[in-house]
Amino acid sequence: MIDPKIGRERRTVLKGIGTAMIAGGLAGCMGGGSNGNESDGDNESGKGNGGGDSDATTYWTTQVEQERQEVIEGLIESYESEGDGTIDLVPVEEGDLPSQISSATASQTLPAFGEWGIDPMQNLGSEDLLSTESAESVVDSIGRDDFAEGALSLASSSDGNLLAVPAHGWVQGFWYRQSAFDDAGLEAPTTWDSIREAAETLHDPDNDQYGIVVGSDETPFARQCFTPYARSNGARVFNSDGEIVFDSDAMVEALEFYGSLAQYSPPGADTFETANNTYLNEQCHMIMYSSYIMGDISDNTDGMASNTAFAPYIERDRRSSFGQLVLFNILDTASVANRETAEAYVEHILTGDQYVDFLHMAPGGMNPVLTSTAESEAYRDNETLQEWGQDTLSNISGAFDNIERFGYVDGQMVPAFGDITSRSLIAQAVRRVSEGEDAQTVADDAASQMRDVIN
Repeated sequence: MIDPKIGRERRTVLKGIGTAMIAGGLAGCMGGGSNGNESDGDNESGKGNGGGDSDATTYWTTQVEQERQEVIEGLIESYESEGDGTIDLVPVEEGDLPSQISSATASQTLPAFGEWGIDPMQNLGSEDLLSTESAESVVDSIGRDDFAEGALSLASSSDGNLLAVPAHGWVQGFWYRQSAFDDAGLEAPTTWDSIREAAETLHDPDNDQYGIVVGSDETPFARQCFTPYARSNGARVFNSDGEIVFDSDAMVEALEFYGSLAQYSPPGADTFETANNTYLNEQCHMIMYSSYIMGDISDNTDGMASNTAFAPYIERDRRSSFGQLVLFNILDTASVANRETAEAYVEHILTGDQYVDFLHMAPGGMNPVLTSTAESEAYRDNETLQEWGQDTLSNISGAFDNIERFGYVDGQMVPAFGDITSRSLIAQAVRRVSEGEDAQTVADDAASQMRDVIN
């Protein structure tokens, strides 16, 4: 809960953010919602604005931490002091987004705009609920060439329309202890061979040392860890015709390799907590994790950051990275006035010092999608980021162009992928091979379930 005494008198809308789930709407989203007030005369007929003051523009965000709320409130205040319109901020837990978006869609009370990840963007876009005109307008105003090309690609629909405005993101890769690799004469863990060699060499369970941590529980983390192994081997969930090909030879090979790495991981179902804890406790010298770990490593008083290197991709037949892009989504269901306010606010946030302040809410976790910001001294003038060398920060920024996700084929998104992730079918397959099941059997079973889901 946000303390209403902090900063200005808050107009933050907290009512209506609950756990009630309403059937229908958008399945498989990762987003949030509100059951706010019905639309009034300021909106176009039948169009909602997500609750709050009737004259305000409602903004949903998954940045629910109090410290981040304070920063966002300050940014809203700076916008309102210069521009037209007022903004109501609605914090939504990321896990509640699917039910909240479904609820708001059914009641026609979607917000004017929201900040969330790729999955809800895809689902809303497939329902023609996003304003591509607004997204294009903001990107053109800021400067299309300044955006990472990979970020714009992930933000585009299958027919090439820009669905939302890239805001920030994180990338996942191998974080490894440089001194341990140097002592063992190991190369950076960027290829299948170098990853396997490092896992074998560093594995010493009798002394509470593990060679690697792979996500092996039935969670999104397992799917995220597995994705670049599969894509680096050319394996996909869908082919270009939208058919399930999870049982391809390339996917079976990737599953088999991933399962073989699990023997060097701590026993049990390993999650992102396992990876974080074992690395910080020096029980493992090589983990897959998002760039959010930079803050935890920097907080270590033993100079761990200076001894940690980052490998931003996995390579076999090709290079592949995994990451998450968070975007500003402007809803086509909002009134013209609310959309214009949303556009102006998003442009305000992605400009100059405002963007730097926004990103510094979570250094390392919220990385710039604008090249000019990534290279600026203002962005790097941060206590956490300054502990990391130029190479690491550049590797993170550059990884946006290598980010790949199973829900895209040849740069075109496949909305049906949301139905597969909502049932954790890839994570189930990863868990099974990590437990030693035959990769071909697992791939055949998963592919059959996927075909049932999309058909």
